[in-house]
Amino acid sequence: MDSQQKYDILTRIVEISSSTAQINDRLTQAANFLCRMNLAPTVAFYLLQHRGRKLTLRLAADAAGGRQLPTPPGSYKLPQPEDRLCRPLTTLLPSPLKPESSGSDDLFRQEQPHGWSLPLADENQAYGTMVLLGSNPFSVDNETIRFLLVVCRQLTLALRSSILKNQDQQRVRRLKFLHQIGAQLNASADVQSVFARLPQSALAFFSESAAILHIFENEPDQNKTISQGFRSDEHYTSILPVSRYQAARIKASSPPQIIDRQNLPAATEIYQNFFQQFCAHIILPLSSQGRLVGCLEFFLADQPGSQELLPLAKEDLELLEILADHLAATLERTRAQNQLSMINQASLLRTQQLTLSHQMKNALLAADTPEKIIRLTLGALVSREGFTSSPALYLELQEKDDSWQGLYYASAPDGSLLNLELQPDNQLSTMTNHLLEASSRISQEIEEKLKNLKVPSLKQAPSRFQQAVIGKKPTTIPADFVTINHAHLKDLLPGRNLTVIPIMSQDQLQGLILANADQITLDDLAYITLFTDAAALALDNARLYQRLQSSLASLNSAQLRLAQSEKLMALGEMASSIAHEIKNPLVSIGGFARRLHKRIPEQSREKAYSHIITKEIERLEEIVNNVLSFSRPENNKFEPNNLNLLLNETAALFARELKRLKIKLQLRLCAELKEVECDGNQLKQVFINLFNNSMQAMTNKPSGTKHCISVRTSYYCDLQRKQERALIEIEDNGKGIQEQFIHDIFNPFFTTKHDGTGLGLPICHRIILNHQGDIRIHNREGKGVTVSISLPFRHKPTTTPAGQPNSEVSI
Repeated sequence: MDSQQKYDILTRIVEISSSTAQINDRLTQAANFLCRMNLAPTVAFYLLQHRGRKLTLRLAADAAGGRQLPTPPGSYKLPQPEDRLCRPLTTLLPSPLKPESSGSDDLFRQEQPHGWSLPLADENQAYGTMVLLGSNPFSVDNETIRFLLVVCRQLTLALRSSILKNQDQQRVRRLKFLHQIGAQLNASADVQSVFARLPQSALAFFSESAAILHIFENEPDQNKTISQGFRSDEHYTSILPVSRYQAARIKASSPPQIIDRQNLPAATEIYQNFFQQFCAHIILPLSSQGRLVGCLEFFLADQPGSQELLPLAKEDLELLEILADHLAATLERTRAQNQLSMINQASLLRTQQLTLSHQMKNALLAADTPEKIIRLTLGALVSREGFTSSPALYLELQEKDDSWQGLYYASAPDGSLLNLELQPDNQLSTMTNHLLEASSRISQEIEEKLKNLKVPSLKQAPSRFQQAVIGKKPTTIPADFVTINHAHLKDLLPGRNLTVIPIMSQDQLQGLILANADQITLDDLAYITLFTDAAALALDNARLYQRLQSSLASLNSAQLRLAQSEKLMALGEMASSIAHEIKNPLVSIGGFARRLHKRIPEQSREKAYSHIITKEIERLEEIVNNVLSFSRPENNKFEPNNLNLLLNETAALFARELKRLKIKLQLRLCAELKEVECDGNQLKQVFINLFNNSMQAMTNKPSGTKHCISVRTSYYCDLQRKQERALIEIEDNGKGIQEQFIHDIFNPFFTTKHDGTGLGLPICHRIILNHQGDIRIHNREGKGVTVSISLPFRHKPTTTPAGQPNSEVSI
């Protein structure tokens, strides 16, 4: 080879090595060019990999171009000075190759065992070897060897330049990565989301590894474990024992730990199957201010790409340590922010509870019924503005058997939170409606369970439950002590704990509120105590108010009865004097009129006139008799009478008229009804008047309508008087009473009939009152009237003056 050829070859090599192509492409072009220049049949490049621990066949070419490499390519663990191919890395001198020195794993070299190995190295480090190979022996003189060393030197420069460029790019990627991580964490991004984005970074380390992040909390049962990068759940589950073992042993002062096949821990059995899937395990403590807040683990897969990362360079370790410091600082900051947020939320909740308690006192004072007070209390307990004790229910004590009946149920209402900053004009009504909503919108299933909920006497309950009730103050106890014997209670009140709130009235237990207590603290109990004490006071006030209202209503009723009595007495006296003055001349007129009527011939016109005169006189006599009957003092003869018999006799009087008017009479009389102390004749007069009214009410109904009068007797319990009574009901399906007249029907001389006296119902009214009974009218305009009469079985002597009512009349 002359000088010109050497110059041309070297020029071309410099041109190839200085191009902008990828380093593998440049080395392939150089190998191909050298083969075309007949310097060797094949030129191969063995380069150092895995941080200088292996020499691996990277590429090869012949005169035709790049050669296909066997799988796996030949690889040599270093140091291996006895192998002639690797010897130039330490001697920096060319080494001839012979068939007997070829590695057993290097299939490519076995096919071409002859040649030379030349070093690719500079003053600082070795990068690999350029190997001239041939299947048959070929000779290379010393001058050519020296020239090829110059070529190797030029290619070494290209290799070094490429490595430095890659290192610079790697440093830039690290800096960008740290900047991105820092920016994300400083922007208050949570650690979990930053951790999940690690594989998306440009760094090969994170794309080639799986990772687990342990976050340690103050309570061990609240620790969190987050993972990413695992192929499947089975892949993740297989390394959990290793991860938990290391996480349990790590301390705040522990240095980063790297475990691979060359660096196994003392407890090697825990890693028995680990290296079947992974080549390394990296453990980094996350410590902040001397306190361990977490642990970050990386698992490098047993793949060529991951193996090339080992051993970790100093820069990689520094990067991981900086990442761990960032994550630890963010975890600590997040924990501090969470604690501050919890304090703020607790403070806000206390403010809301105080505001709600103040407003609730006003709402409770405005509530006028115990039901409303209990429902407001339940609403405040379950609402999100209050104590979030949802759901809750109220049980009321049943004194007769000492049991507890479920009455009201409440759960947190849907929708937005109540605005507690409303104007005072709307605040009270808005809040009241909002809290009442919690107990009004419940499902039909819950309503049914509540209706059937009956808890036996607390004497059968667990002692813990009994103590909570006897204590008279809100107490939190495990739910099992309350629900253990009551399946319905367990369905209505799910949760681990319950707040038991006794409702007292005048120091007597009246009811019990049971509410979910899973989120209730001791501070909450103090506010609940203040709140329920106000509710108990409001209940006492409401019951007192109801008693006052009842007393006032009784006084008003008595006043009305007294006024009615005085009016009736005055009318009676006036009517009596008028009737006496009219009766004597009326008797004379009637007698002479009837005698004249008998003597007038039947066929004469005067006979019709006299008939009209006698009928009108009879009507006047009836009116006078009614007036006298209404005004004269009653001389009642009270003796036991069978009401059923009196009604049957009355029905018999009207049998023919009922048949003529086609009115059906239904008698449903209680055969077991006891005898009543009464004046039978006067009661029969009442029944006759009522039968007449019913029959007259149906005369104007359409002819196609079925007319019916129904008469019923039964027992009746008067709760107000705590007395058993006899009940008589007379019902018709006539036209009913017009609403504008309903309040005047018991007034004397009030009538809607053209020929009525207006004394029928007032007389009935007075007779029933004299019997210490009640008469009530249930009117259905256009559909009929039901008259209900209740009478005591025994008549008690009374000092009430005649005509003064002594019982109520309800219309």
